This record gives sequence, C-alpha cells and structure tokens, in this order.
Amino acid sequence: MHSCKSIIVILMLLPINIGCASHLELKILKSGIKNWNKWREENKLVRPYLRGAQLDSADLRGAFLARTDLDSADLRGAILEKANLTYADLRGARLDSANFQEANLDSADLRRAVLRGTDLDSASLRGARLDSADFRGAFLWGADLEGADLRRAWIEKATLIGVDLRGASLTNADLRETYLKGADLREADLREACLEGARLDSANLQEANLSGADFREANLRGANLDGASLNEVRSFYKTKLDPDILSEIKAYWPEKLATFWDYGKKNWGINDTLLARIKKPDWYGWPEEKDQGK
Repeated sequence: MHSCKSIIVILMLLPINIGCASHLELKILKSGIKNWNKWREENKLVRPYLRGAQLDSADLRGAFLARTDLDSADLRGAILEKANLTYADLRGARLDSANFQEANLDSADLRRAVLRGTDLDSASLRGARLDSADFRGAFLWGADLEGADLRRAWIEKATLIGVDLRGASLTNADLRETYLKGADLREADLREACLEGARLDSANLQEANLSGADFREANLRGANLDGASLNEVRSFYKTKLDPDILSEIKAYWPEKLATFWDYGKKNWGINDTLLARIKKPDWYGWPEEKDQGK
C-alpha cells in the first residue's frame, strides 16, 4: 500500500518537475551564453525544452542549442524577434512556428532544423548553414540569405517574397510551389533544384546556375534571366515565360519545353507529339497563353 502511494506521489510530481526543468533551462540561457554552453557541455544528453520561450532581443551569439540529432533544442513557438543568434548551433532544432522577425542568424548552423511555418520576416541569414532544413510553409519576406547554404533544403510552399538569395547555394533544394516573386537570385546555385509550380515572376536570376533545374509549370514572367544557364535547364514544360525567352528556348532547346517526369517509369521523358507541335512556326505558347494573346 505504501509503495502504491509513493508511485502516485511521484506521478503527480512528474509534470511539475518537467515544468521546473524547462524553466531552469530558460533561466540558464538568459543568464548568459557562457553559463549556457557550460551547462550544455555537462548535460549533453538533455534535449533543451524551450517551447514558447520569450527570447526577443536576446543575445544568443554562439549558443550551443544542439549537440546531436537526438538532443537538439525544442523552440517551437518561441519568440526570438530581433535576437542575435550569429554562429549559434541549431542543428536539428525544432523551430516550428517560432518568431525570428528581424533576428540575426548570420553564420548560424541550421542544418536539418525544422522551420515549418516559422516567421523569418526581414531576418538575416547570411552565410548560414541551411542544408537539409525544412522550410515548408515558412515566411521569409525580405530575409537576407546572401551566400547561405540551402542544399537539399525543403522549402516547398514557403513564402519568400523579395528574399535576398544572391550567391546562395540551393543545389537539390525542394522549392516546389514556393513564392519567390521579386526574389534576388543573382549568381545563385540552383543545380538540380526542383522549382515545379514556383512563383518566380519578376525574380532576378541573372548569372544563376540552372543546370538540371526543374521549372515545370513555374511562373518566370518578368524574371531577369540574363546570363543564366538556360541551355542546362532540365525542363520548361508549361512554364510561363516572356515571349522573347520562350522564342529563344523554342529556337535552340525545344526539347526542354516537352520534357516531363514519367511517374510510371520514375524517370524523365520527352513528349514527342508535343515536341513536333512546338517546332512548328505557328506555335508560340501553351493553350492558356495563346487564348490570352501571349
């Protein structure tokens, strides 16, 4: 009977202890990065629980918020507006729905981090490690990602209006249906990137490396493609293009307008019937564009 009571008491106290632990971690983090990093070094197997933490304008430069994929910090819903996280280690961290508006994440390590629905409005991520990060549904209006590494990142359906991605590495990135209207992608590395259905109207892709990039059904109207490697693009199938760019592709690389993904064979193929039609002098766009006089 006594042992049963003891177990009940322990179970009743468990949530309180968990709550205190998260409060303790927040207190240590706010006491200074030196104290925090020392605590992290001594508690390598602890996964910091900082969900919903109020850390706006906090100085977290060089903070070790990750050690391994199993003990990365849980910062879901945290408020980090205007926080300084330069050189912070956030590998594999859960940052879903967190607020990083105007935060400084320059040179931060966000590899494999989960940023679904995260608000990075006007945040600076220059030189940040973002490869294999999950940005699905994230907001990056006016964010600065110059020189950032986004290889293999998942950015599907994210909103990146006017984002600065000059020189960014986006090789193998999943950018399907991403809203990149007006984005600055000058000299960006988009090799093998998937941009199917992406909004790139008025984007600047000058001198961008587009080798193997997939632009099926994307919108590239008004985009600056000067010096971009159009001849190396994988597919422009049903891509919305300005008349002069469409004419250039039709004249020199018509097969790119007829290249599709064969889901049955799980490989790329060319629609020969469509290709023959494209090569005809009277073809100047997809049916919906023709109806609009495009």
